[in-house]
Parts: sequence; structure tokens; C-alpha cells
Amino acid sequence: MNFKRILLLVILFGVIGCTDIKSMVKDDKVISPRDNIYNQGKTYIRLEAVNSTEGTTKTFLDHPQFLNKRMLSDALESIHFKEKNIGGWSKERNVFMKNELLVLAPHMANAFTKASPLQYVLVNSNFNKGKRFFKAGGADTIFGLFILNDKLNVVFSKIQYTDVSEKGTESVFGETEDEAFVDPFSITKNPFWKLSIRPDQRFKRGHENWLIIDLKKDTFVKEEDYGKEETLADKQATGKIVSGGSSQIVLQRMSIKDQLLELKELEATGLITKEDYKLRKALILGSKQTKSIKDKFNDLRKLKEDGIISDIDYDHKKSDLLAEQDDGIGERNIKEILAEYLELRDEGFITDEDYNYKKNTLLKNF
Repeated sequence: MNFKRILLLVILFGVIGCTDIKSMVKDDKVISPRDNIYNQGKTYIRLEAVNSTEGTTKTFLDHPQFLNKRMLSDALESIHFKEKNIGGWSKERNVFMKNELLVLAPHMANAFTKASPLQYVLVNSNFNKGKRFFKAGGADTIFGLFILNDKLNVVFSKIQYTDVSEKGTESVFGETEDEAFVDPFSITKNPFWKLSIRPDQRFKRGHENWLIIDLKKDTFVKEEDYGKEETLADKQATGKIVSGGSSQIVLQRMSIKDQLLELKELEATGLITKEDYKLRKALILGSKQTKSIKDKFNDLRKLKEDGIISDIDYDHKKSDLLAEQDDGIGERNIKEILAEYLELRDEGFITDEDYNYKKNTLLKNF
């Protein structure tokens, strides 16, 4: 039995090209070949053993790494591809959507901080691209990531692939969902899509699915500075990071309606949980806008009419807006304030009871 175990270890190290057995062992245990980092719906991010990265020029990767999340997002957002169809090759388009990276980037950066020199980051992003016939199922992009010689390596097996099968059933092509997974390092190209090279990108020799991307110097941060930089979400935020993580960032530069629509799409595709959705919706509805009180109520009414928020959400936000209107009341003319409330009542934004209550409060404090 001991001989078989030794033989198995010899074969394992022969496959990955490792000559130092001690480097694979920590506390008398072999490093786990698979560590889950993130799993939501069909989307997952995990660490895989480096033995599948055939063709690498160096056995040990530059891991762990602490990366600037925004720059990691920018590097991935710069990747483009073309898709083959009946009329030939399609126009170039992004492999990743901004909303997709909004969710993935923090978790991918987190994975790099936990990866050993013998592990790479494997990602399956199941995201609703909004342009496919089978829209409800989302599209899978499967790829591996690792850092080598301060360069980002991105190896794809599938790009925006739509699987029409249900779990455990066969698709029209005879493959099951599990069979749809293809190890990125097991292929060298795909007949249905091709990557488009940018100036700071190049192919791995002999591979058309393997990009090597030059990273900016500021992409790498010190461990003590990790997490302090802005994420991709902050491009749409106030510029301030609220403690508690990216799920608590308040988006403001987009309209409230666009923010909630994008948030609903993230929840529908399984990229965020229902709890995340409720939290972010509350933050969006609670964010202060540099608009007049009437404009705010117009936006709020449209959200309710479009079915994006409920009557209860409307009433809660209405109370917040009325309370917000009282900020700095001592510096304003009471006549102007009452005129604003009267206009809101006449246009049906608030009820007679709301108006009378605010009027009596103002007169009491006059």
C-alpha cells in the first residue's frame, strides 16, 4: 500500500513538473487542489491545482498577489472577441460586461490573495448578456487566471456560451450541463469565437484562447493597502467607500431607475442574493440626490408606475423625502416651503393628511 502511495505522488509531481516535493506539503498535508472562493447560482470562483496549466514556462506562479480591484476590472474589460455566425465573423464586443465585473472583480482579487504558487483562479461567470434568445438561462464564460512574471494570464474555454439544457438533462446537442464544462487549459482555440488583440496583449505561443496582458505597475498593491482602493462600482458611486464592503456602496451618478434596473438584473441572474438586492435597493432609495423636491417625487412616482418599487416602498421613501425637506428649515422662508408642499399635494404626490401635518408642524415651529 505504501508503495502505491509513493508511486501516485511521483506521477502527480511528474504531471505538474514539480521537483520539490516539500513545496507541495504544508503541515504534513498536500495543498488542496480545489478551494471555493465564491459561489452564487451557476457562477463560481475557485482555486484549482496548477497541474492543468500545461504549457506554462514556470511551475510556480506569482501567487499570492494583492491586486487593485479596479485595475483588475479594467484589464478584463479590455478583452474583446468576435463570434462566428452564418454571415462570417461578428463585430468586436467585450467579453465581460461592466455589471458582470462589478460582482466578479472583488471575489477574483480575493482569490489571488489566497492562491498558492501551485494554484490558479478558475471562474465560471453565468451572466445575462441581454442579447441571447435563451435569455433566462444566462451565458457562461469559463476562464482561468494567474499571474506570472507580473503579467496577467487569462485562458478561456467558453465565451458567452448559452447552455439550453436544464441540470441533469440533455441539450439539443446531446450534452449535459456537467459535460458543458471545458478545462481552459485543455484546448488551444475555439472554432466559434476568437479573441481580438490589443496593444498591451498577446497570445501564448500555440494558443488562440490564451491572453497574456501587461499589467500597470499600480495594479500590484502592498498587503496593508489591499482593499483600500476603489472598486469598479466606485466609478458610479459618490467616491466614498462605505464600511462593510462593496455591497454597501451607494450609487448616485446613474438615475435611480437605471440603478434599480441593473440591480434587479444582477439579482435575476443569480450574481447577487436577494438579501444583497434588498440592501442595495434600500441604499439607492435612501441616497440623497441634488434635485428639487418635486423632481424627486416625480422620479419616485415613475418608479412606482413602472412597477420597480411597491406602494410600501413609495410611502417609506415619501416620508424620507418630506423629512429631508425639513433640513435647513431655519434658513428658508416658511411661505416658500408651504407653497412647495401645496404644489406636491395638488399634483397628487402627497395626501391632504401629509400636507396638513407638515403645515401644522411648520406653523408650530414658526
